[in-house]
Amino acid sequence: MRQRPARRLPAARAAAAAAVGTLLALSVTPAVAAPASGADDPGAVHGVAMPADKHLDARTTKPFSMVGLTWNNPRAHVGGTVQVRTRDSATGTWRAWTNLDFDSESPRGKGVRGGSQPLWAGPSDGVEARVVGADGSSSALPAGARIDLVDPGSVPAGTKDRAARTTTSAALAAPSDSAGAVAAAKAAQPPIVSRAGWGADESLVEDPPTYDTETKAVFVHHSAGTNDYTCAESASIVRGIFLYHVQSNGWNDVGYNFLVDKCGTIFEGRGGGVDKPVHAAHTYGFNTDTSSVSVLGNFNTATVPAAVTDSVARIAAWKLGLYGHDPESRVTLTALESNGKYTKGQQVVMDRISGHRDGYPTECPGANLYNKLPAIRTLAGTYAAGPERGDYNGDGRADLAVGVPETTVGGKEGAGSVGVLPGAAGGPDRTAKVLISQGVDGVPGGSEPGDGLGTDIAYGNLNGDRYADLAVSAPGEEDGSGQSDQGAVTVLYGGADGFTPEPAMAMAPSADRASGARLGQALTAGDFDGDGRDELAAFAPGTGVVAVSDALGFPTLTDLSDGAVSEPDMAAGDFDSDGYTDLAVTFRAADGSTPLTVIPGSADGLAPDAARTVTGGSSLATGDIDGDGRTDLVVGQPDAVTGGRITAYSGSADGLNATGVTLDQNSASVPGGSESGDDLGASVSTGDVDGDGYADILAGLPGEDLTVSGTAHADAGTVLVFRGSASGLTGAGSATYNASATGFGGAAETGDRLGTAASLADFDGDGHADLGIGSDGENAGEGTVVSLLSPDGVPATTSSAYYGPGTFGLTATHFGGVLAP
Repeated sequence: MRQRPARRLPAARAAAAAAVGTLLALSVTPAVAAPASGADDPGAVHGVAMPADKHLDARTTKPFSMVGLTWNNPRAHVGGTVQVRTRDSATGTWRAWTNLDFDSESPRGKGVRGGSQPLWAGPSDGVEARVVGADGSSSALPAGARIDLVDPGSVPAGTKDRAARTTTSAALAAPSDSAGAVAAAKAAQPPIVSRAGWGADESLVEDPPTYDTETKAVFVHHSAGTNDYTCAESASIVRGIFLYHVQSNGWNDVGYNFLVDKCGTIFEGRGGGVDKPVHAAHTYGFNTDTSSVSVLGNFNTATVPAAVTDSVARIAAWKLGLYGHDPESRVTLTALESNGKYTKGQQVVMDRISGHRDGYPTECPGANLYNKLPAIRTLAGTYAAGPERGDYNGDGRADLAVGVPETTVGGKEGAGSVGVLPGAAGGPDRTAKVLISQGVDGVPGGSEPGDGLGTDIAYGNLNGDRYADLAVSAPGEEDGSGQSDQGAVTVLYGGADGFTPEPAMAMAPSADRASGARLGQALTAGDFDGDGRDELAAFAPGTGVVAVSDALGFPTLTDLSDGAVSEPDMAAGDFDSDGYTDLAVTFRAADGSTPLTVIPGSADGLAPDAARTVTGGSSLATGDIDGDGRTDLVVGQPDAVTGGRITAYSGSADGLNATGVTLDQNSASVPGGSESGDDLGASVSTGDVDGDGYADILAGLPGEDLTVSGTAHADAGTVLVFRGSASGLTGAGSATYNASATGFGGAAETGDRLGTAASLADFDGDGHADLGIGSDGENAGEGTVVSLLSPDGVPATTSSAYYGPGTFGLTATHFGGVLAP
């Protein structure tokens, strides 16, 4: 099917376009009193005809931010290089000359114009253009050539830059019968900014959307524009592309189905419903039964941020999954038009996720993004198989791991164990439990008194497959050299049939092992070097050292303290969205302070020379709380103020902001009141409970006193769920959960310490994060873990289930003090 044009340029306006240097207003005023839904300042396109000498002299223009060249006949081509430069409207400075990109075939149709890719220049009020041949001489132009200047307008007032998940656009007609039935995708729908969210002027779209029968493949593009934009400008760039495609090219709507910015924000492109097989205009000859994602920027030489890789994989996995297609498979497509690479009717075998260049003679999506496609396909396969976070068997449900470092194994007191409860439709499944101890079922080492296996546990994709791997620390482990408490970490690799029978144990290099180091007292995992596989970070409080793993050891050591520290915790996330995971480390120093050190990732791994320090606490968790595409950091600070508090540091292009947002029980809309010893923030975890695209926070208050039926219970404990929002951490909508609630199994008792540990993860696979809560004081210190499912995005106390040491046949102390994910 061919793209249908939005409109023809009126004859009088077309005639005016022939005048040299004439400024043409190409925006169309709708015959209604107010802008269409989604449009506040809908923007405009102004055209300047190219002179006969192919050089448009520098001139002052109306405001614009995007520029391109268009001409009458879409079959014609420019015989040289088109260069433009623009004047910064804020500084009056002329920017450098930039080549316009020509890498696509315009659809055929009445009123459709040929054109370059639009170039985002930023706010401008002047332009100069020229066309040169390969030898630097002037080159011929197609008839009707003009420079089009796009003013993208503004986002509608009150509209969030990053909207909640959306399906169909309310401003458009419902899909026709040809849209077909859509199956439920196994991969979760990622958050998508709707057309209303980025400010589409729907009055410019004359014809209703057309639909294919399904989505067989996804083509990846780049916009070939600048990479020098802020993610706050992304919505404006999308509006500019929309206006350029509709008003400059004469198309009916934006050509791409989805667009992704460098921060990983996904935007709805062509209208008709993101969950429908909308026919678009993106890969000439292969627009039928396919979808498309265009990444804002030029990736011929630029590095592809990890956020881009992740978002492209997520949207492709979800879109293909709607029709039951494996994103790592291949498909035979038929070229419906001859396009210079394939002839009409030719059958071509392609990857389900392919680049524009696979279907059309072009460099798009740029060498670096094209080279990322294998990794994107692999990652999409992971998402198609289900959420990776904490899912060791790939069934799409997180698996709850419980560290029990104080348990006795084989008569060895404090040897430690880890119990794992696989996720299931009804939540963590005790019938499929897995117990991990040293010297059992191939786990290396032998259980010895004081090993403390399970002191910390962390999930990560350490070998690059679609299964989460489980890292388990034993800070009391020794190598037999006579030194004590050197510490070690055991990795159990996930797989479809459970953990593989060949786990690996890693220690610091022999020359760097120290008695009392206790390596692994805190653990986390992240892709610090951007190679597509997570590395392990382990902290040794006895020496103040953080160690980063390779395959079987910890060769990279970084000193964070001159001496021993205590109470460490770590978390990982890409706070500056540069494609490399960063590491956050907090601990209690000898002077009682709790610094938080953030070490950025890089192509060479963690870069300690660029580390920054802010105020820390006792517990850490990462997630995108404000939905801006960058990872944010939550810090639990149980003794920072009376009763404790949590602080959220938001990510930015420069890393974590130094000033955070704090909440305690005296904050507006937060249940309860701050009292000494409540310990708000003793544990924190993040996950999207309500499915709105913003990470929520689960925070433990194990010292909270509860009064039930007139009887006071000191340190019974409770947890709070705080909501994420477009503005970040908020007290609005927060809620408390504890054993005094109706339907909550068990009873609130003195010393239970509910909230000792916290885990927000999707244990039942319904797309909503569920609650895992440790209560290490239950039954006089025996301990227990409680799970609460979140059907429809609301934790249900009636779903509570308890798991104790007896679940695993253990005689334990303080079961529930360590949880993952």
